Amino acid sequence: MTGASSGPSSGGAAAPAAARAVGGQRVLIGHPRPPAVTVLRAALNSVGVRVVDVALDAEGVLAMVGRGAPDLLVLHLGLLSDGLDLIARLRALDGMRDAPILVLGRFPGAGERQALMRAGATDLIPRPVTRPELAARLRVHLENRSLNRSLQEVIRSLQSYHSGAVQRMTLARDMQLDLLPTVDERGGLERRYAIRLDSHFESSSELGGDIWGARALDDHRFAVFLCDFTGHGVAAALNTFRLHALLSKIDLPGDDPAETLGAINGLLVGLLPETQFATMLYAVIDVQAGAVVYATAGAPKPLVGRPDGVLEVGASLGLPLGVSPKASYRNRRLDFPPGSFLFLFSDALFEARDWDGQVFGYQGVVDLVNGLDSDAEIEGGPLRQLLERYFTTMPRPLADDLTALWISRRAVLPPGGGPD
Repeated sequence: MTGASSGPSSGGAAAPAAARAVGGQRVLIGHPRPPAVTVLRAALNSVGVRVVDVALDAEGVLAMVGRGAPDLLVLHLGLLSDGLDLIARLRALDGMRDAPILVLGRFPGAGERQALMRAGATDLIPRPVTRPELAARLRVHLENRSLNRSLQEVIRSLQSYHSGAVQRMTLARDMQLDLLPTVDERGGLERRYAIRLDSHFESSSELGGDIWGARALDDHRFAVFLCDFTGHGVAAALNTFRLHALLSKIDLPGDDPAETLGAINGLLVGLLPETQFATMLYAVIDVQAGAVVYATAGAPKPLVGRPDGVLEVGASLGLPLGVSPKASYRNRRLDFPPGSFLFLFSDALFEARDWDGQVFGYQGVVDLVNGLDSDAEIEGGPLRQLLERYFTTMPRPLADDLTALWISRRAVLPPGGGPD
């Protein structure tokens, strides 16, 4: 038997607020005695419920729930006289896993109450119960149901947004990684100039503000740069795309590091927002002259290790890019004979803090390089060895983006190999 609800309630001043909270929800009453349903219907009307269905037996309840799960189900204990499997069968139906099921009746002992709750009942309404108390209990469960549904909608919306954001961020990260030299491009430089080029790029978030690149200039010279834009995340990553576009589309004096930095600075001054800037090192490596000519714009000092074991720390001068249109830059030279290595890195390497909050420091980087086992054969080369030791004491993720480049010259050129 199914019955529609009665007309508007006369529940007093609180009724309009309750109606706004639970209005529009559907309640199913499973009760074997029609006269008692009138009391339940009146209590539901008083809290704003206008859609009330009624079933007189267990099969009727199952049939109605099968046609659509209600927002609240009130079951009389008498419908469970053949066992508690009715509640389990109801929970198995679509939409009923989290729906409130209230059992109304006389509960003689704690054991029976516990059995009902274990079977899947949400709450028990013991008789006798006054109409105001009954209305209050029903209102609480209907409001909780409404809140839970709203919360589930919010969760689904957030999950959808998060899934889309992750996909977009992954695409953006892949696009950013595509800005870096490919394996084939690096291999071409290694064969042409008899070098080994190892790199590491690690962003502190999904996207980073670091970018590096390398390109051939002629048969004995190639250029390499490492740029670090302030901050990290989307804004910093956008700046790496800007720089990549500038370097690929504008004719820069790529064989003169100081002039190259000056030209890039002139472009970025009018392009970057006022609070953003970039540090950069640009170097030209001449394997014929055995030298590195470089210029820096606030970048960390480069390190050059030579076959005799000497480790030279290069100088670093010059304002960061994008700060002032009057900034000027100066070329510096480091010897780079066969068997040497050049180590370039972003400031995250020495500005990071260990588990105790202590800054690693630039001297820590120097000590780390000096402590490498030059004779060890490790996949990934010295840079892999250095980073493995570094991250034994430095926690991940780092607070800033990290890029590291290790360029080493072969001590002896293979027959017919190397530059002319």
